[in-house]
Amino acid sequence: MKKYPFFYFLFFVFFLVFLDQLLKIWVFKNQFNLFGGDWWWDNLSFFKITYLENSGMAFGFLNNSGWVVKLFLTLFRIIAVFIMFFYVFFEHKKKPVIFLFVFAMLVSGAVGNCIDSVFYDFLNLNNNAGGFLFHGKVIDMFSFSFFPPVFNLADSYITIGCVLVLIFYKKLSSISV
Repeated sequence: MKKYPFFYFLFFVFFLVFLDQLLKIWVFKNQFNLFGGDWWWDNLSFFKITYLENSGMAFGFLNNSGWVVKLFLTLFRIIAVFIMFFYVFFEHKKKPVIFLFVFAMLVSGAVGNCIDSVFYDFLNLNNNAGGFLFHGKVIDMFSFSFFPPVFNLADSYITIGCVLVLIFYKKLSSISV
């Protein structure tokens, strides 16, 4: 890891985004078969895999807020990805490994949801898709009885990254930038 840390960062980001996209596409393709089948989650009273399209932010915040808000959120995600990516590219040699892990989680989550927002309508991976770029909706699928919002892997990556920032804040902030 010490010799090529940025390579490992990129590999981890691509791997996490691949998992996120694979699961979203699988859920989209199987959205009508997720209930009443012989799935392992059917036996769990607190967990379900479902299908929900979200045009807003993580956990459904700002969902169905209109096209202007959706475009703003998509552009914000894209800008945030580029800023975080270049920050890691220029700072990774001065930072500990946890820095790369935290930013990989944040970048992966943002990229995963960006792909949905930019391309899913165009690729007909949303219901009632019109075939336009920047009109896609994020696919959410994890539903827990004790946590009302439905969310996806990308949301989980961002949440885990933010929690790790809080946990390792002192270590991450004590390093000179």
